[in-house]
Amino acid sequence: MKKAIYVLLAVALGGFHSCLIENDMSYPRVYGDITAFEVSGQVRSEIDPSGRTVQVELSETADITALEITEFRLSAGARCEDRSFAVGETIDLSEPKVVVISTYQDYEWTISATMPVERYVRCENQADEAVFDFENNTVSLTVTQNQSLSDVRITAMKLGIEGSVIYLVKDGTGIECTFPITLDCSSPNTFRVDENGVSTEWTLNVTQRNVRPEITSVIPWCYHADIKAEFASDDPNMLPVIQYRTGSEEWKDVKVDASSVDGINLSASITDLAAGTMYSVRLVLDGEAGTAVDFTTDSPQQIRNMGFDEWWMNDKGTWYPNLNETVKIWDTANGGTALLRRNPTVPEYEFLATDDPDNKAAAKLESMNVVMFAAGNLYTGEFRQASFSGNIGAVLDWGTPFSGRPSALKGYYCYKPAVVNYAKAPYEHLKGTMDKCQLLVILTDWDHPFTVDTAQGIFMDQTPENESIIAYGKFESDEDTDGKYREFTLDLEYWRPEATPTYAVVISCASYKGDYFTGGLGSVLYVDEFEFLYE
Repeated sequence: MKKAIYVLLAVALGGFHSCLIENDMSYPRVYGDITAFEVSGQVRSEIDPSGRTVQVELSETADITALEITEFRLSAGARCEDRSFAVGETIDLSEPKVVVISTYQDYEWTISATMPVERYVRCENQADEAVFDFENNTVSLTVTQNQSLSDVRITAMKLGIEGSVIYLVKDGTGIECTFPITLDCSSPNTFRVDENGVSTEWTLNVTQRNVRPEITSVIPWCYHADIKAEFASDDPNMLPVIQYRTGSEEWKDVKVDASSVDGINLSASITDLAAGTMYSVRLVLDGEAGTAVDFTTDSPQQIRNMGFDEWWMNDKGTWYPNLNETVKIWDTANGGTALLRRNPTVPEYEFLATDDPDNKAAAKLESMNVVMFAAGNLYTGEFRQASFSGNIGAVLDWGTPFSGRPSALKGYYCYKPAVVNYAKAPYEHLKGTMDKCQLLVILTDWDHPFTVDTAQGIFMDQTPENESIIAYGKFESDEDTDGKYREFTLDLEYWRPEATPTYAVVISCASYKGDYFTGGLGSVLYVDEFEFLYE
């Protein structure tokens, strides 16, 4: 029986990242976590419990060598023996610092800081953003062919930290600059920047670029396309026209509004297009047409069983949200409680979101105690195997093949939250608060599903720093819907709008912090009739 319990635990932990399961009968492991850390002069700080790091972003004027700690909190039962890490103490973060947080064992945390400095040079008739060469302290700036190099009007310049002073150096003498300023840029100009008693010289080089009316980017959706282009004109009141067509049809004009123009750059949309159709688009200025660019609009796609009408039960009494055992699109954490014949996620045949005759079932997700805490969940992917590599856990795959580019996920949910009574580091402060449900959509360009290994702590990075993520949308709520379904539209934010997805991760969860073993027993979420929307 003991062996069976351990196997059950391993499978349970494989529910998925957002809704894991923890053995409530095992000996508790008390982690030493930093739950809050702030210093004077910071813009923000980011704490990563899995990597045990704290990343602090400082303002330009902060003294990175002498930062006062204004907040420093640890998880319950944890302590820091290093007295220099305490509120009111001053630390130097010019190099990363390692601090040890202790419970029954020691945990090393690394605290590091960055201090980004915004630098720019802007001028009239500018063709491109200024390029900074920090090794040689040079700035390269391009202007259009219509701009004479002998009288370039510099409208704004920032070469150092906020508050630094810029001087134009002529014949060894510095003249303090005020902007706008007109300069002869037919040869390089030298500027001196004074900041905090330190002087640095920069050389500005300006060149011309022949800017023709050209389409620079096309991002096609199902029924519209986002267009970016560039042009330059001697007449500031002259605007180009976007033309498009399909096949050999006549060109259709799309007028450009002045509000869509920024310098030489233009942004506009072509609407009322047909899905899955090839088009050509070009930019025309004063009778001069740029090169035509071809593009094809997307076709709307859905994932099978997004209405949660198809279910089957295996011979162990475990429910799966698919048509049969050979169709593996959706999965749940039910495999973790299979030995006890308990299912946190089950079909619901009576309480449905719509009375449409095609709506045969919904999904009921409940966070429950089945020897362990199990957060009810439903996700695209597949449980693979139990894992015993050091820690007990499980291996599962996230995602199902998908190449659509929807703008949103639409559907219905009904939620009855419970008070959080299971809370683990770093979320002990949530104990006693109301639980939240979670709906999550992630579109990626993976070559294969993402493998989660809970035993080794391998989970998906859900931040914009993850370059495999194309689009992301998340909804969380602690609101009780009073036993009624509520329609939702979850908009997707495209972090890489030019990319085409290969996999979709769609998740529903009754307890939003299930990955940290935090939630409320009895939180119940119903979901029904999901559908991707396209524009």
